[in-house]
Amino acid sequence: MRLTIRPLHDLQRDGDWWLATGDDPQLLLARPFGRRIAAGRYRLTAEPGTGLEEAAGAELYADTGQGFRAEECQPIRFDWRDGETTAVIVLDRPVRRLRLDPFERAGPRFRLRRVTLQADLAEVRTARAEDRTAQAPLPHRRLRVALNLVRLLPENRGSGGAGRLALALLAHLPRRVELRAAIPPYWTDLIARFPEVGFSVVQSDNNVDLRQLIAWCECYVDPLNGLRPTTIDPRVAVISLVLDLQHLRMPWLFAQADMKSRVAEYSYAIDRSDRLVAISAYERDNLTAFYGADRITVAHLAGFMAEDSGLSEDEARNRRAGIGEGDPYLVYPAVPWPHKNHEILVQAVAVLARRGVRIPLVLTNTASRPAARDRLAQVAAALGVGDSVDLRPFMSESELLDLVTRARGLVFPSLYEGFGIPLVDAMALGVPVLTTRTSAVPEICGDAVAYFATAANAVAMADDLERFWTDAEGRRHLAAKGFVQARHFSSAAMVGKLAEAIEAAVFAKASAPGGLPVPSRFSPPRYAGLAVFVIYADLTPADRAALREAGDIDALHAAAFGGEADVTVGLEIGLVDDPDLRALFARTRKLICFDPAQSSSREAAVEDFSLRYDHREFQLITAFRDGRPGFHGAAAVESAVMALRLFGDADYAEFDPRIQDCAVDAVPDEGAGVLAYDERRRDGLVVADAILRRSSADDRRNGTVPFLSRFCTGYRRLRVPIPRV
Repeated sequence: MRLTIRPLHDLQRDGDWWLATGDDPQLLLARPFGRRIAAGRYRLTAEPGTGLEEAAGAELYADTGQGFRAEECQPIRFDWRDGETTAVIVLDRPVRRLRLDPFERAGPRFRLRRVTLQADLAEVRTARAEDRTAQAPLPHRRLRVALNLVRLLPENRGSGGAGRLALALLAHLPRRVELRAAIPPYWTDLIARFPEVGFSVVQSDNNVDLRQLIAWCECYVDPLNGLRPTTIDPRVAVISLVLDLQHLRMPWLFAQADMKSRVAEYSYAIDRSDRLVAISAYERDNLTAFYGADRITVAHLAGFMAEDSGLSEDEARNRRAGIGEGDPYLVYPAVPWPHKNHEILVQAVAVLARRGVRIPLVLTNTASRPAARDRLAQVAAALGVGDSVDLRPFMSESELLDLVTRARGLVFPSLYEGFGIPLVDAMALGVPVLTTRTSAVPEICGDAVAYFATAANAVAMADDLERFWTDAEGRRHLAAKGFVQARHFSSAAMVGKLAEAIEAAVFAKASAPGGLPVPSRFSPPRYAGLAVFVIYADLTPADRAALREAGDIDALHAAAFGGEADVTVGLEIGLVDDPDLRALFARTRKLICFDPAQSSSREAAVEDFSLRYDHREFQLITAFRDGRPGFHGAAAVESAVMALRLFGDADYAEFDPRIQDCAVDAVPDEGAGVLAYDERRRDGLVVADAILRRSSADDRRNGTVPFLSRFCTGYRRLRVPIPRV
């Protein structure tokens, strides 16, 4: 920080120099606008060649609010250090201003045009070299930290876990640092809620709006899964919180434009940051795997709602003491993003309903994505469980807390979690949990929850749901273990880790002022292989007999499509009424239920597969017919995939028994395309028995009007001969 300079006593200006005219020359040093100087250890620095190096017996007085007193005096010595004239000072308390008495006699001349005060990091370097943990706090003072919350969505529009994280940082970080935060206009209520934080209300997180905040801080923190502004002064230490790399682990869930944008933004955040903060060891490993990053601090999140409730473990137990077998529902608190897997959960409830087990399900925060909410309502209605699935809009925290604590249990079939805040909330509140063994979930939950055998098979999920719903003793056991597991997570612990990261970032920047971190080595995800959706519907008695005889559904699929094909089953919901078939299909890894009597239900199942479970370079939709899935066997399918790789200008492949060599057709003209669309549209929206190239779809999903239109009017066909066996 730069200090203003004003003579107080026995000093006379001589051009750029000062002349001591008496025995007690005094200079007043202060921050502009009367701002206080925080307690801490500092370097008092002037430009070289000042003459202060010869100042023997110099003293510094601190005004802590009662004037300059002898008790607040410390002797100082100016040295030549790092090309500057420097003295080390220690302030035990915040001070209003300083008084420098450089000499004890008249006559000396010295130059003093600029004086700065900065944290003395020399001792920090030595201490950190001796301390292998390198986590000792910076001595005696609170670092100035700026927090960017400008991109935080409103609470009722899906701020979700990021919103809860932001509130926790505002509540706890001021205990460790001097904190200022930039917020958008719709979050101005935060100003009254967090009086210890200095807020700047801005329209955008660009350099124009954030210039003063960035100039003020020693460390700039962006906790919202990215980094703004797009250029930041290289002298400022930067920390980014990368909440998850879902777009790299599950790229099929993201449109190409979104994917491109995320890769660019995340790469910038990772490259510019002096330190990265990951919310789990799982996400730390993702940062290393995809970017080669190593300057990472893991700061686990917490069960923020449970913390804010103020309920002790005993109080939570008492609150749930009346929850018995008569309580009416399971709750899933999640915005219906694709990876949250709501559709499969609804299908599992429908499977159970067909065998007389009714499980009411409450899904919260569905209104933040109206299209997804409507889709869930349609799926539930098509499968006959519309009255069992309660789609709730945004709920206040008090409403959500009451809903969760009164539920028989929390069900959480998410396919991806960087942490899983609701899981910790439930454990801390004594609510038993049934969830997925995926991503960061086992790291967070350990053995304190029950796990689905698979979260991608509605029939298998139904079996796990029934066990969880009916096993009261098992749920009590899980609730007891949940209390213990939840103790590992708290906002205070999270902020402690973030404070360590802030100190490490400031130290790194002090070691290389103005330098930028070494750029990362980004390794993008790639698609390979074939994804198959096999529809089992309208089966004849002979088809059912063939399935019972087969016994191993995965072996059946391997024979039809090759051992490397990734197969998902589309199952007519009525087939689960057959115990033998239900047991057969429960063993496959991925399964979607639908009602074949409704074409929209079949199309929704294909679209869901295309969105959620198609992870490959090529796609095939086909049906079980005449006692077998597909039609030509694994050798034919594998040869067609190879041909599509060879003929890169073809968008899809179909088998043609009339030819002996592959042939690429021209793109249909407009008239032919329209006729083809009208003809296919009469049979539904699904494009079946063609091997489709993923990149040609351009974000369109099979089973929808946009895809069928594109297929008929813009796709180029590769005709492939059927291999002779």
